[in-house]
Amino acid sequence: MTEKKVYVLIHAKETKQIGIQEFVIGFFSSLERAIEEKKKRENVLGFKDYPEGFRVEVFVIDKDICQEIIYL
Repeated sequence: MTEKKVYVLIHAKETKQIGIQEFVIGFFSSLERAIEEKKKRENVLGFKDYPEGFRVEVFVIDKDICQEIIYL
């Protein structure tokens, strides 16, 4: 059985007033779809001033990503 994955498109920017802000833009079925969505936003206000802020995180569905919990 092949692993099913979800691709999460995220944008981060740092401002003096708030610090680092991260926005989840969406969840996609493929890397290609996530990149298409990124391209739509590259020239949009709020994103265009931080072009290096985009990233895609990949998660395998039905797989535990937390191997250890540390309570502080």
